[in-house]
Amino acid sequence: MWAWTVELPTLGLRLHTGDLLSSGEFILLDFVSLPLRFLLGFMLFKLYHCGERQVKVDSAEKRPVWLLPYMYIQELKPLLAMAIFAALAALPFVVAMLMGCRSLVSAFTLAYLGVLSAFRWLELVSKSGPKGFDATATTFAVYFSIPAEIHFEDGKIKGITERKWRIVDLAARMSFHALIMLVTLSLGKATGYLPFLSALPSALPMHGLPGSIPAIYLQTIFVYGMLATCMLHHRLIATLCGFETLQGMNAPLVKSTSFRDFWGRRWNMIIHNLMKRLIFAPLQHGGPLKKNLAGAAAFLVSGLFHEYMWLLLHVARPDGSRYVPGKVTAFFMVQFVATAAQVLLKKTPLGLALGNLPAPCQTLLTTLCILPFGPLFLEGVFDMMFETTITLPSVELMR
Repeated sequence: MWAWTVELPTLGLRLHTGDLLSSGEFILLDFVSLPLRFLLGFMLFKLYHCGERQVKVDSAEKRPVWLLPYMYIQELKPLLAMAIFAALAALPFVVAMLMGCRSLVSAFTLAYLGVLSAFRWLELVSKSGPKGFDATATTFAVYFSIPAEIHFEDGKIKGITERKWRIVDLAARMSFHALIMLVTLSLGKATGYLPFLSALPSALPMHGLPGSIPAIYLQTIFVYGMLATCMLHHRLIATLCGFETLQGMNAPLVKSTSFRDFWGRRWNMIIHNLMKRLIFAPLQHGGPLKKNLAGAAAFLVSGLFHEYMWLLLHVARPDGSRYVPGKVTAFFMVQFVATAAQVLLKKTPLGLALGNLPAPCQTLLTTLCILPFGPLFLEGVFDMMFETTITLPSVELMR
């Protein structure tokens, strides 16, 4: 392991670099995947649309022989779409098993890119993406390859007028979230991500509540810090290329005033927008019942793709893995029930009273209502969190 420790006695600090090979692995993976995903998106677009400009003739007998393969592709499009979706979902597992992952963060990155690739392919097939995302092969390749949410305006990718200041802004915000990660990693290294606990919350009666709240919150901050830093990094890459992007995270841990606000406006808006376009929007029409069923379907699919991601982490490190199938899906279904209950209670005396509370109080209540179910979500990624105390930089107090 390539790792060094630097002691600063005057400050009373010990700096750990973490395993530089592990850090380099997922950074390299992130950068190398961009051009590869661009080429893949370009080829997938061409493959799926290759027969659309065929010459129209009156009968099959008059069709040129060279057009027959394109005719077959058009007829088999549904099967082709399903096969490519399955291949995109399987690709991260193949890469992880053939090449191995020195770091679980690399496996997590592979899984996340696999989810985005599969869903953006479904958007192409169902024509449900942002207006203009499939205008040309190049446009779709850009949309497919960049993990950030590209902003489309009037059917075109929106450009950036003041790129310099946007770069400075994104770099500053990325640095701030990287600092949050450093503090979280340092606390995680000192406590094993289990402050005031003797075991994982999932191994304790009632998840160890209320004493487990600090541990669950610390783990939640780690997940937020890692995702937010990566999303800002991806937005910075898109900005350097001149593309406008949408917000990935919107201060979910400090500004969410309800379940609906947390999941619908603040936490991982990239996935939220995908679920809204692919699942919720097509199913919501037809009254309140269908809207609730559409919401349930969106939360269910969210749970299932998290199962997919947690499974890849398990495959990458099967020894001692804490992944239990079904738990993360149960977490998202509980969140759906809570969100639906909030909507039903909104106009009742209780809902009106809660809605009139100061925003910080609403945020505190939302946090206290979500955290007890956190172990269902966090248990599958705990091994990755614990590994990062070794593989990523951290700061330790000298004694």
